[in-house]
Amino acid sequence: MTMRWVPYLSGTWGDAFPLFWALAPIALAGCGDRTGLNVPAACLVSSTAPGATRACASGTTNITGTVYDPAAKEPLYNVVVYVPSSTPQPITLGASCDSCSALYTGNPIATALTDADGRFILRGVPDGANIPLVLQVGKWRRQLTLPNVVACQDNPQPDRSLSLPRNHFEGDIPNIAVSTGGADTLECLFLRIGLDPSEYGGGPDGAGRIHVFQGAGRAGGGGGMGGGMAGGGDTHAAANTVPPGPRSYEALWDSDADIFRYDMVFLSCEGAVTMNMNQQVLFDYAAAGGRVYAGHYHYAWLVSGPFGQANLATWTTVGMETYLPGSAPINATVVTTDPDGQPFAQGGALAHWLAGSGALTGGELPILDARHNAYVGPTNTASQAWIVADPNANPPGATQYFSFNTPLGAAPVDQCGQVVFTDIHVAAASNDHPSVVPPQTVPTVPTECADDDLSPQEKALEFLVFNLSSCVTPTGETPAPPPACMRAEN
Repeated sequence: MTMRWVPYLSGTWGDAFPLFWALAPIALAGCGDRTGLNVPAACLVSSTAPGATRACASGTTNITGTVYDPAAKEPLYNVVVYVPSSTPQPITLGASCDSCSALYTGNPIATALTDADGRFILRGVPDGANIPLVLQVGKWRRQLTLPNVVACQDNPQPDRSLSLPRNHFEGDIPNIAVSTGGADTLECLFLRIGLDPSEYGGGPDGAGRIHVFQGAGRAGGGGGMGGGMAGGGDTHAAANTVPPGPRSYEALWDSDADIFRYDMVFLSCEGAVTMNMNQQVLFDYAAAGGRVYAGHYHYAWLVSGPFGQANLATWTTVGMETYLPGSAPINATVVTTDPDGQPFAQGGALAHWLAGSGALTGGELPILDARHNAYVGPTNTASQAWIVADPNANPPGATQYFSFNTPLGAAPVDQCGQVVFTDIHVAAASNDHPSVVPPQTVPTVPTECADDDLSPQEKALEFLVFNLSSCVTPTGETPAPPPACMRAEN
C-alpha cells in the first residue's frame, strides 16, 4: 500500500497528535489473536513534519539506554520501550484477559525490548525536541519526555535515568494484593525494589497500589523466617498495616468480585497449610487473566480443588520439608530448557541476569531456608520449572520456582494469566523484623521491612515478579516487542 502524508507545519512533536488523528491516512487492520503482536496500524505522524522520522544520508536516529527497577538499582529484562505516535490510553486496573498488543497503546512508531542486561536500542525514531518515550512491562508503565533527540545518530540516555515508577503519581503500577503471613515478609520485597512506602495501604480502600490483607500467623519453628528471626516457641502474627487491612479469607479470596479488583495477588507463607481457602475463586481469577504468586505453604491451593485436577507437579506435603542438615543453605541452578527440551529463552535470560547482578556463587544461586515441596518433571507438561536444587542438595532436584499459564487446558494463544509457586522465602535472607514489642501484637507494614539491598534470592524473585507482570508468552517462545506502526511510502 502506498500512502502520501499531509504536511504538518508545527515545529513540535506533541502538537502533531491531534491534527493527524484527523488528517493522517489510516491503514485498515484486523484484530490479532489474544497474544498476537503482528498487526501494526498506520503511523499518525507526518514524515515531513519537523520532529518526525526522517531519512538519513548515513546511519539512523536511535535512542539507547538501560531500564532499571523503581529503585534504579537493578536493570530489568523484557521491558517494552517505545515512542508513541499518539497519546497512550489509560491502563484499566483489575484482572483482564487482554491481548499483548492491547497493553501497548499510542500506536508506537518505534519499539524495542530490553535484553538480559536491561539494555535497548530504539532505531529509526523521530528527532527534535520533546520526544515522548514509554517504558512498560505489563501494567507497569512510565511515560517520559526526552528534551532533544539529534537526527541520524545514537542518542544514549544517562545511566539510571530510565526506571519504572516508584509510585502511582510517577506512572502506572498494577493493582497488587498481598496476603501477609507469619512465616515470610513477601510484602517487603516491593519496598526494596523501590516502591514508596505510601503505596502500601490496608485492604481495597488503600490509596496506593499495594493492598495488604492479613493472612494467618504461625507458631514458632515453622515456615522460612530464617535470617536471625526469632523462633523457638514464639508465635508470629502476620503483619498488617495501620489502620489494619481485613483478613484475607474475608475480603480477598472470598469472592470473584473482591479478588478481580487486582492485577496480581501475592500469597506470603503463613507457616502452616493455608486455611479457609476458596479454591474456585483463585482458579477463576487466574483463568480470567489474573497473576498469582503462591509461597511455600500456599501449595495448598494447588494440590487439591480445581488446580489439583491438573498434573502441575509431584508434591511433597508432609511436615516442613526442610533440607538436610537442618535449614542450611542450598545451591540451585536456573533451568534453560522447556518441557520439550527446547531452549527456554526466559530461563536463559534469568541465568544471565543473575550472573550480572552478582547473585550467583560458583554459577549457582544460594538459597537460605529452602524447602522441597514440588518436583516438576517431563510429565508435568503445563508447568515450566525456573529454578531447581542442585545435585548436592539433600534431597536433590526439587523445583524451587515454577510457573504455568492459564486458563489451564486452553490453547497457548488463548492463555492470558499465570500462576507461580515457589519455596523461596524473602525473609530467610533479609533483616526484616516481624517480631513485636508489647503492647504491640502485630508487625506493621511496611515499617517492619529492612532498608537493605536485595539478597541473592530476592534478586531472583525480583526478576520473576516482573516476569509475572509481563505479557504472557507461550512456553518455548521468545518474547517479542509490539509492532511499530506502518511507515508511509512516498
